[in-house]
Amino acid sequence: MNQTALASLISQCVLQLLERNLDMKKNATEQKEPQYKPYDNAYFFILFVMLFYSFLALTVFFGYVRSKKAISKKDPYEEFIEDRNRKKWNVDSMIL
Repeated sequence: MNQTALASLISQCVLQLLERNLDMKKNATEQKEPQYKPYDNAYFFILFVMLFYSFLALTVFFGYVRSKKAISKKDPYEEFIEDRNRKKWNVDSMIL
């Protein structure tokens, strides 16, 4: 009789432990989820890369535009020589 009472007691204890573990989800086989996902902040990286390359492209573009403006401007030395020649030859006031 002791064996049957002991077996009954052990089986009840095991059942209670299993029910308690299942309710609390503290099984040994339960997989733990990480606190953060590995690619949780990936959109910040994508945003940073896009901003970096847009800044780089705009810098190159504005540098190119400024260089074109500088080339298209007249050289001050040439303007000075032209003004001097006009005064010398009196090109502004031609008399016909």
